[in-house]
Amino acid sequence: MIHQTGYFEGRETRKLFYQCWKSESEEIKAYIIAIHGWGTHSDRMKLPADFLTEMGYNVYAFDLRGHWRNAGDSPGHIDSMDHIQKDIVLFNDLVKKEAGERKIFLIGHSFGGLVSLIYAINHPGLDGVIVSSPLLELKIELSFAKKLGKKLAKPLSKLSPTKMMSMEIDQNLLTSDLKILRKHISDDKKLEQISLRSAAELEQSMKWARGSADKLLCPVFIMQAGNDKLVEKSVSKEFYEEIRYKDKYYKEYPDFLHELWNEKGRAQVYRDMYVWLEKHLK
Repeated sequence: MIHQTGYFEGRETRKLFYQCWKSESEEIKAYIIAIHGWGTHSDRMKLPADFLTEMGYNVYAFDLRGHWRNAGDSPGHIDSMDHIQKDIVLFNDLVKKEAGERKIFLIGHSFGGLVSLIYAINHPGLDGVIVSSPLLELKIELSFAKKLGKKLAKPLSKLSPTKMMSMEIDQNLLTSDLKILRKHISDDKKLEQISLRSAAELEQSMKWARGSADKLLCPVFIMQAGNDKLVEKSVSKEFYEEIRYKDKYYKEYPDFLHELWNEKGRAQVYRDMYVWLEKHLK
């Protein structure tokens, strides 16, 4: 595997960090754009990239706005979800220059899954999208989810858009793989805050996506953790059932925690991804 880093021009000519993992296979099958979850960064895409490059795929990822190397002066703040969508459009243009006639798939986890589904809905010509435990609705018993709801009930997101509030995610809810869990806990680049504007954008985006499932018109594979303690898994299934496009697939992984691509039994998850991708190469 060949690892490279660079910068591309995002929305409003903003310089954004990206990285890619390239297969050393003589025959590159397709290209994949991977979108990370809220509060993390593109480094968390390395494990699935390790697998996918072995299988002959090239994987590209960038830190979302408000996150680590693309956080700017306000870590945890995103002016608009539309900005992220435009960043993906421009990033896709960069990847397409290298991909040529090869297909480009989009994969996303959690918040990245929500972002990916919104992109897929707005771009029916997409070759295909795979999402892992998409953030379509937060579990209401989570303390920060209650806090978000309380804050958004006030006009503060408009009056003080960059005002920050705590949003710490218990890393123990993400994976049962202790080696990965230790890395997550010691990761000092993860976010533990969110701006009021970002929280409002997140809430609106989840609502919009849930109401737009029937407009998704590209191949889709929704993977859902069966023991998800962060997002409502039932909403993922409801979203899937609302999709009218025939080329759709849903699979739930019993007892798996939120981060399917980092869980103990991820070998099965990766095999399922591989089979789906191979089926959609032609």
